[in-house]
Amino acid sequence: MIKRINKTEEIKARLNQEHKVSYLDKPAHLDAILKMNDELENVRREYKVKEKNSQTSASNVVLTS
Repeated sequence: MIKRINKTEEIKARLNQEHKVSYLDKPAHLDAILKMNDELENVRREYKVKEKNSQTSASNVVLTS
């Protein structure tokens, strides 16, 4: 017989009892989340540009031995 082990609910209940769970639903939290998402999108965009430039640069290198 297969016994499925899932401790997620147990962990959630324990964290709630220890008051280690908080909800980020206040306007200040939501503003911070939106700001963080914007910053992460900018970082992703910069990374893609740098990666593309690196690939272009690497394609122009001629290896000789």
